[in-house]
Amino acid sequence: MNISFIGSGHVAWHLSQALENAGHSVQEVFSRDPSKAKDLVSYLYNAKVQEHLDFSESKSTVFFFCVPDIAYSTVLKELILPKYATLLLVSGTVLLSEASIWYDPARESTNQIAIFFPVQHLQSGRKINLGHMPICLEVMVEETEQVLVQLARDITDAMYLVNGEERKKIYLSMLLAGIFTQQLWAEASRLLHSIELDTSLLQGLIQNYVQSYFKNLPVSNQIEANAFQDGRLVFEQQGFLSTVELQEVYRNMVQQILKTT
Repeated sequence: MNISFIGSGHVAWHLSQALENAGHSVQEVFSRDPSKAKDLVSYLYNAKVQEHLDFSESKSTVFFFCVPDIAYSTVLKELILPKYATLLLVSGTVLLSEASIWYDPARESTNQIAIFFPVQHLQSGRKINLGHMPICLEVMVEETEQVLVQLARDITDAMYLVNGEERKKIYLSMLLAGIFTQQLWAEASRLLHSIELDTSLLQGLIQNYVQSYFKNLPVSNQIEANAFQDGRLVFEQQGFLSTVELQEVYRNMVQQILKTT
């Protein structure tokens, strides 16, 4: 299958190479920064840099839209695709119905639009095995579903059909388990480094929690909940945190633990 990419960031870097390794052919890569498109093309077999958003003469039948969510309303209005091509929006939050209006306000297009959402934090230059990476698909037309299911299965053995609300909840769960947790980890690291200790001190603790999560055997928080009844401890601990925002997070988490214990 001939494929093109609008956007040349982290997601495009991984998906384009994975699709070519699965036997597909990337034809073009467009980026507002041509140097980034040129860099991505250097990792692909026959792809070329596309200098504009008019793809009407492209041989591709599927177009991956890998731009920041904030740029959707602008870029979609400029995009021109070949007749009957499929546009795949790579996003966890953008509304499919809203994006369709941005792309085709008069609803005259022959192009189908769908969501292709990898449940992973992808970074260019960092190798990640995509063979088990969950991919969520949201489609509006049944005929498009078969093509996208096969495309996803060419990359991974974990493919899910979802609706818009389910996709939003999946994205939020990614934030909670991923980037939000990373912020807490950064603060935990800072606290240990401030007393000249290494984060390996917490390795066994973290492994215990992670194993319990995936075995559905939650670790009891009763001991911590009992300790939090002492207001002096809570006051002292929040004072160790580096920002007022983290102090507020700490207070809210303490209240949440006390409510659920």
